[in-house]
Formats: sequence, C-alpha cells, structure tokens
Amino acid sequence: MAHRKLRKPQELPSHKHDLTQVSDTFQLQDLNGSPNNTGFQETGYDPASSVYDMEYEECTGSELEFWVNESKTFGSRLLEFAVGTGRIAIPLARHGFQVVGVDSSQRMLDQAHSKKSLLPSPVQRRLKFKHGHMEQCRVDLVFDLAFVGFNSYLLLPDKESRIATLRNASCHVRPGGAVAVDVFAAVPLDAEPDHEEVEFLERDPTTGLRVTRERFYSHNSGLNRGQSTLVYRFYENQVMVCERRLGYSLALVSRDDVVSEFTDAGLEIDGIYGSYEREPWTPGSPILIVVGRNTSVDT
Repeated sequence: MAHRKLRKPQELPSHKHDLTQVSDTFQLQDLNGSPNNTGFQETGYDPASSVYDMEYEECTGSELEFWVNESKTFGSRLLEFAVGTGRIAIPLARHGFQVVGVDSSQRMLDQAHSKKSLLPSPVQRRLKFKHGHMEQCRVDLVFDLAFVGFNSYLLLPDKESRIATLRNASCHVRPGGAVAVDVFAAVPLDAEPDHEEVEFLERDPTTGLRVTRERFYSHNSGLNRGQSTLVYRFYENQVMVCERRLGYSLALVSRDDVVSEFTDAGLEIDGIYGSYEREPWTPGSPILIVVGRNTSVDT
C-alpha cells in the first residue's frame, strides 16, 4: 500500500458524539514517540486499521476490471496476499469469485471480517480471511491465481522475502495457474524527501470524530526504501482527542528487479504491463504489473 492522495470530501455538519466509543488504544497518547518527532519507525498496519478505509476506497474501475479479467483468464479460485481490510477481495467476491485473503495484521483482518458480515450470504460464503505472513503462510487449498495488489509486495523487507513470497504463491496455484503483483517502478523523484501538509479526510463513522492526516516522506539510501510516516489526528470540534501514527517503507525497485525475482522464484513471465488496461510497460508508466505462470507439471 503506497500513499495515494484522495480528493478532499466536503466538511460534514458538526454533531455531538459519545467519546466513550473511542477505544483505549485510541486515546490521546504518545504512541510512536513525541508528537513532534518525525523520525521514521515501522509500525505495522495495526495502527492504520481504523483509518485505512478512509484513505483508500474500495477497488473499482480499471483496477478492479484488471483483476476480474485476470480471474476470468486463469480461474475463479483466488488467493490474495496482504488482503488488508478486503479492499480488492470483497469486490472480487461480489463478482462471483472464491477468494481467500491473507494478512499479517489482525486488526486489519478484524475490519475485513466486520465488512464481510454486512455482505449478502452468498458473497460471504465465497470469502475467507486468514492471519499469516505472505512469505510462509499455508492455505490448504489450490488456487488458479495468487496475487499481491496495491503495492503491498514492496512492503516486504528485502529481495529474499519477496522471492519467498512468490515461491509461496506459486506453491498455492495449480500447474498453469498464475502469480501476479501490482507495484510501481522507482524513479529518481522517489529519493527526494517530501512533506504533505495536514489534510482533512472525513469523520470517523463510529465516533464522528474529525480526522486529519499529515505525511512525512524520506529515503533510506542504505536500504533503498521510501519511508512514510502518516500522522492521523482525531478531533472533537477543535480539540484533538487522539493521535495515531503509521510508519511503513516500500522497496524502490526497477522493472528488471521484479522480473528477475519472478524468474528466481521459478515463474515464467506471462505479461508485463504499465497500466490496468494492459498497455506495455515503459519507464513513464504509472504502475508495473508482472504476471507469471506456474509451469510445474501436475503428477
């Protein structure tokens, strides 16, 4: 998940809310250091579980159409690593596919389960979630397509972990099935520090608190990773009542890096795209999608 700006929604009318609904972990406190400390620290995704769906809308449009078409090409049994709150998995289940989603953040999965409970029963039956790490998690099913969407492949700490994830994905798909990742190829601008000013997101649907986000970005040249710290502040009227910080870093990789990792994992390249419309990748492409086939023979 790379940070992507969303269009600001209009300010909502003010209402009084019961702040006892705010969980203990949500209270105003020093969660990841001093409020003025913008130094980077990986936090995992638990701190983002309550705000993730405010930042990232459910998968729609050309992105969803791409995954639907891939699923129609390879088969209806899908495995998504880094499923998060179900941003991609839920709409795919609505389209009639059988989806198992794996994530290392239990709080993100708790949100996914809550959203699943609101779906029609036939959709719920097509959707399962499992806690685990994508490098090693085992699911006792065979799939037609395993994928890591929305830049989550780049969250993995190093090349070895990425190759292990591709191998694990390949072990879960049938012979002739596919493994795919949706990322971006790094450009020189990714090495430049950045600071995004405070931006209003929306009101928390549970508490009605007003939520803002401020982002700090830096480049770790030793690890060649882009580091983002997102500071979420929650307000009742003009008073801040709680703050959460999300710190994550993304590997800055090239097209050739990702293709090499697929090859090292024993996958045969099936497609390399620069858009969800399957346009050929070029250095100016906004995204990089690599699809590889499991060429093992079923015995």
